[in-house]
Amino acid sequence: MKMKITFFALFFLLLLVACSQNATNQQETEEPVKEAEETAETEEESDEKSMEEETTPTLTDDEAVKTLNEYRDTFMRMVENTEDDGSLRDYATKEEVKTELQMIMSEQLAESYVSHYFEEDNGKLYIVPTEAPVWFEEEQEFMFEEVSETEYEVSQEQSDELIGIVRMNYMLTLDGEGWIVSEIRSEEIASENNNREEQNQNSSENDSNTNGEITAAKAEAIVREQQNIGDNSPFKVVMDHKNEDGNFVVHVYEVVKNGDTGHTATMGWYVVDKEDGSVEEMM
Repeated sequence: MKMKITFFALFFLLLLVACSQNATNQQETEEPVKEAEETAETEEESDEKSMEEETTPTLTDDEAVKTLNEYRDTFMRMVENTEDDGSLRDYATKEEVKTELQMIMSEQLAESYVSHYFEEDNGKLYIVPTEAPVWFEEEQEFMFEEVSETEYEVSQEQSDELIGIVRMNYMLTLDGEGWIVSEIRSEEIASENNNREEQNQNSSENDSNTNGEITAAKAEAIVREQQNIGDNSPFKVVMDHKNEDGNFVVHVYEVVKNGDTGHTATMGWYVVDKEDGSVEEMM
């Protein structure tokens, strides 16, 4: 009887040892698997983070210039490719033009260009006869600044008799995998009217010594008086050039604002005779 009890005790002890050994082996097997899974998850998170960093490209100043040139060329290709009657060859509706422009500019900017530079008539699309937008000048000095990871600003000072002296700000935004012109703003640096008044004053002083000779300033004054254009008028009167006969060609126009951008609307061109000051409107 005693031997039987001892046998069962020994059997039970061996069973406990076996179970304990199995549990230890199972734990040792599970821990490497768990560690491998955690390592794989960490590596996957690291890869995802690296991919996110790589998907935001940096815009260089050379790429910015290329984008601004493409923006200009896209518009100019449209307006220069016309039929004899002035209608556009490759586009029949404003919506087609807008779709093409949105390849290089934002929807808002494209909509602005479509409404101001194109018109539909009798099933055809025409370019509105007015001055072109103020384009970026690649050969002139400019400033290039990063606003955020997906937006950059190109600033450039420009000046001529039509726009005066302004700072043009071109905003470039990441759109998918490429860059587009999203917004254009202009800031007046110097008042064209003030500059013109100074020029007129200097010209008036010189006129007193010219025995009544017609000058550029006088030609402008003659046209201003004939067309009844006062000092507070929105119309600008500028001597543009001399024709082949030496007479003064005067441009009368208005600057039409469209938000932060604008263009000129011509009222008329006038030729002032260099001898007697008579005025003839150019047709």
